[in-house]
Amino acid sequence: MSKGVILAKFATRNEAFIVAEYLGENGILATVMGDDAGGALAGLTLSKGFTILVPEEDKSLATELLDNPPAAEEQ
Repeated sequence: MSKGVILAKFATRNEAFIVAEYLGENGILATVMGDDAGGALAGLTLSKGFTILVPEEDKSLATELLDNPPAAEEQ
């Protein structure tokens, strides 16, 4: 098992989990680390944000995916 490295930090749990899901859909295991007391402190500045960790060997692909998100589908 490879070492997890920091890919990005986000202010909210929702942002971090959306990105983690996007990475997962592209075959990259992403782990979200952070604490907002289970959502109880979500709006307060006590939380230090949420960090996404990915395997070291997937960091370049994950960075590429975040830098070049898919175009929004027209409705």
